[in-house]
This record gives sequence, C-alpha cells and structure tokens, in this order.
Amino acid sequence: MLMLACAIIFFVILYQKRIIRHQQELKKINDQKQLELIQASIQGEEEERTRIASELHDDVGATLSSIRLFLHAAEKKDPDASILNKSKELLDDSIQKIRNISHKLQPALLQQLGLQSSLESFATMIHHSGKIKMYFSSPVLLPRLNENTELSIYRITQELTNNIIRHAHATRITLQTLLTSNDLTTVLIHNGEGLTEEMYQEHIYKKGSIGLKNIVNRLKTIKATIHFSKMENGDFSIIITTPIMKHAQ
Repeated sequence: MLMLACAIIFFVILYQKRIIRHQQELKKINDQKQLELIQASIQGEEEERTRIASELHDDVGATLSSIRLFLHAAEKKDPDASILNKSKELLDDSIQKIRNISHKLQPALLQQLGLQSSLESFATMIHHSGKIKMYFSSPVLLPRLNENTELSIYRITQELTNNIIRHAHATRITLQTLLTSNDLTTVLIHNGEGLTEEMYQEHIYKKGSIGLKNIVNRLKTIKATIHFSKMENGDFSIIITTPIMKHAQ
C-alpha cells in the first residue's frame, strides 16, 4: 500500500510538471504570436507611410513646384506684383510643409546616413519651426544599427517629441544619445509638464492614449525599456534603453 501511495504521488507530481511545462510552452507561443502581430502591424504602417510620402513628394510636391515656375513666367508679363509675390510665398510655404510631412512619414536620411544624422536633422527641423527650441547632442558617433532598431528609435523619439509639443507646454527639449558596448540610451529632457514613471504606468492602461500604446508596441519589438522621471531642477526626463545589434556590413 505504501509503495502504491508513493507511486500515485509520483505520477501526480509528474503530471503536474507536464501541465506546468505545457502551460509555459503555450505562453511562449502566445507571446511569440503577439510579437509577430505587432511587428506585422508596424510593418503595414511603415509601408503605408512610405506610399503616402512617395505620393506627397512625387505628385503633390512636383505639381506645386510646377505652379511656382508658371508664376515666375507670368511675373514677366507685368501683372500685379504683390499678388504674384504673395502667391509665391504661399507656394514656397506649401512646398516646405509637404517636404516636412514627407520627411516625417519616411525619413530618407535614416536609410542613407543612419540614426544619428536623422535625429539631428529632426531636432533641427523642430528647432527651426519656431514652436520650441530643440537641441541634439551625442558624445560619440553612433554606428549603423539594425534597420528595425534605428526605425523604432526614430519613431519613438518622434512620438515623444510630438507629445511634449502638444501637451507639456515646454519651451526647450534636449535630445541626447549615449552609447555603451551593449546598449544605446536615448534621452529626452524638457522643461514643461511631464510624466513620472507612476503617471506613465497609469496612462498606458487608460482608454485612448494611442500614442503611448504605439510606443509600448515599438519598444517590445526591439526589447527596449523606457523610464519617465522628474529631475531635481524641475525638468522631466525620458530615458529609452535599447540593446544594440550593429548593422551587418
């Protein structure tokens, strides 16, 4: 009887271990499927961005540039100069806005020159927009990274910057990149009304907050982490830490 009881206990324990192992395998499969769905969604979004950017640049932008040439030609026939000048100003402004939108949707610099040049160009564009002062600094030259890593960090930085401009009432943003042998740290510091880590955790589970949820999804695809905090001087910081895999040459 004792041996029978021991055997039953043994088989119960063995069965429980199999159940636990099976549950762990199911969780791993579900996590992998969720990651694949997120990656597919992001890929579809990027393809749509590329299509729209191409149409803006090649179609609408070209049309506006042609109109500008016609106005230059018409100017030589002595029409009202003030109207022509105003028309040219509006066209120049429209062309520049379309170029900015196209750059945001599909930054050509990212593919050609990499993350550092793209972040610096983005900060310069924001700074020159007149909405807010934005500065970029990096103590070392960043190497080319995995394509998905570069794109995800760029998009996350875009979304965070747009959130700061829309909601934080800041007048200054500093964007920094710091590199170690294993990680790339991207830091955004601003002097507006920001989030702490506790506030961030509350926001991502609230209805809406689409921008923050998109950031969380992109962080998952590159195994990165994000941390929000208030600094001693009253500024707010956002720190993104990304494990790096250098681009295969």
